Amino acid sequence: MSWLAILLTLAGLGGNPAPDAKPRRCGAAASSLGAASAVPIKQPCVKAKKKRPAPAKPAPRKDAPASTNPAPRSDAPGGEPGPQATPTPRPGATPTPTATATPVATATPAPLPSRTNVDLTDIREWSVRPSYRLLAAGRVEFNANNRGEDEHDLTVRDAAARDLGELPLAPGESGTLAVDLPAGTYTLYCSLRGHEAAGMVAEITTR
Repeated sequence: MSWLAILLTLAGLGGNPAPDAKPRRCGAAASSLGAASAVPIKQPCVKAKKKRPAPAKPAPRKDAPASTNPAPRSDAPGGEPGPQATPTPRPGATPTPTATATPVATATPAPLPSRTNVDLTDIREWSVRPSYRLLAAGRVEFNANNRGEDEHDLTVRDAAARDLGELPLAPGESGTLAVDLPAGTYTLYCSLRGHEAAGMVAEITTR
């Protein structure tokens, strides 16, 4: 007995075909049944379901940003700045020289003189004119010249009204008066009566 007859017998008894039987196409089953039996038996047509292709996922756009979340700012309150990358010089690149501030030379003040000329009178008979009014403290030399027609003298007085030295000079005479003068202010004058009041007086300073 062929397997087709077994199938027909099982169909008439209400049984199910063997589980491993493969469904046939509708046209082929009808023609086979018509040849084996007078009563045609309709069997349901089993249509193979076509699998739908899975929808393709859209590829990410190249110009789309990698992330919509902005990176945390280092200057945001409460945030700690991260380490900064140190630029690495390219091989063969010449490093840029760093400008160095050039120290400015400080001018050294000229030393103060320790001597001066003193003219007793010039175009006027009653005057005292020292060449320098600011001198170095210590031993000071006064080179005095009487350019007047009367006798005069050169006297040095300190702030306490004490005379520290005196040099009398006849008309046309010159001489030198050396006096130790600590830092301070001093008066040069003619000590003859009425000459200081007439204008023969001047001040100097020692440092």
